[in-house]
Amino acid sequence: MEKTILEGYEIRPGTIVYVNAWAIARDPEIWEKPKEFIPERFLNSNIDYKGRDFELLPFGAGRRGCPGIALGVASMELALSNLLYAFDWELPYGVKKEDIDTHARPGITMHKKNELCLIPKNYL
Repeated sequence: MEKTILEGYEIRPGTIVYVNAWAIARDPEIWEKPKEFIPERFLNSNIDYKGRDFELLPFGAGRRGCPGIALGVASMELALSNLLYAFDWELPYGVKKEDIDTHARPGITMHKKNELCLIPKNYL
C-alpha cells in the first residue's frame, strides 16, 4: 500500500510479496533440529497453526489465510480418528521404523519424496 524498506530492500506499492513458509519452518534460529521431522515439538507449545504465530504457517496468515481452515481441520480430525479407531497399523514385514523416509520433495507445498506404506489390520 505504501513504499517501505524491509531488511534493506525497497518494496514499492503494489508489489506482490511471497512469504517463504518453508524457510521459516526450517530456520535453525527458531527450531532445534529444523530439518528433522519431530511433531512432538508442538505438544507442550503455545504455537498455533491458525496463523497467529509466524513460526508455523500451514494455512497462511492474516487476510490471505485459508478461509476453509475450520472445515479442513474438522474433516481431517474426523477421517484420521476413524482410521485410527477402526484399524491397527503395522509396517510391512522386514521394515523397521528407522527405515521410514521422512524427506519431502521441493515445492511450495509439502509432499513426501517416498510414499509411506502401512498395512491396516482390522481392530478386534
